[in-house]
Amino acid sequence: MRRTLRTWRHFVKSDEALAISEYAMLVAFIAIIVVGVLTIFGSQIGTWFSNRTGTITTV
Repeated sequence: MRRTLRTWRHFVKSDEALAISEYAMLVAFIAIIVVGVLTIFGSQIGTWFSNRTGTITTV
């Protein structure tokens, strides 16, 4: 148990923990952007794909 706590404390103090948290924040930010774009433009994107699918099936 002590070894686990020691390892955890070392990880939290290391630069690797900072890098992981920065990447997690970046992924969360990108996810928020994607959800926002899909919410705003979702129907237009769906229409665009439907038109493309219709074009492909007629060729």
